[in-house]
Amino acid sequence: MQNRYAGDVGDFGKIGLLRLLAAAGYHIGVNWYLAPDESHNEDGKHIGYLSSKQFDGCDDVLRTALGDIVFGQRSTVAIEDAELIPNAAYYHQPLLPPSDAFSRKLWHEAALSQLQSANIVFLDPDNGLLVKSVSPTGAKSCKYLFQQEVVDYYAHGQSVIFYNHRCREQEEVYLQRFMWLFHISELSNAEITALKYSRGSTRDYICLMQTEHSAGIKDAINQMMQSNWKRHFSTLEMHL
Repeated sequence: MQNRYAGDVGDFGKIGLLRLLAAAGYHIGVNWYLAPDESHNEDGKHIGYLSSKQFDGCDDVLRTALGDIVFGQRSTVAIEDAELIPNAAYYHQPLLPPSDAFSRKLWHEAALSQLQSANIVFLDPDNGLLVKSVSPTGAKSCKYLFQQEVVDYYAHGQSVIFYNHRCREQEEVYLQRFMWLFHISELSNAEITALKYSRGSTRDYICLMQTEHSAGIKDAINQMMQSNWKRHFSTLEMHL
């Protein structure tokens, strides 16, 4: 996540999902994985949804509130201050490239502590899960989520939803990058599903559900898929 994206069509989808989960009684925690703002592309300008009839009836209250942010001061803090996700907890400390002055390990430990009361934790890296072409110690690693970070949240008893930007691979090839989730002992009892959100660019939300949360999360997803959100979301089957 970057502050310049705040309120774009991606935020509309993910916050819409988290609002439904909060309405189902879950305490939501959000780790923004806040990366430094860039300016080399037009990302963050996907705001046409604010006036598009395609999005009418999805969550009009949320859309109006995000419009105020888009035309005001765009930032994750502005989203937090608007209290769009009832009773949510947030971690917005910037995730920086590795250096002598910044420890990702300490950053992660602080995030786990800050969000420890949440039932469901949403992880919002700029690009998604770390890819083979990027080193965990490289400058671009701050744009990615590490596998162990997912495992750590789940091991704390929390269900985890994480963002991943879809690349141009065929879907069956692309989904192979998540098969490690089925081979980690700490995730052996996780029920795994995913949602595809095809607006602005294709984004996926990978869900690792604790047993005690799975029925409620699936009910919230079903509710979403029976509403006007179904124009924009579809479910993905995740299995070996």
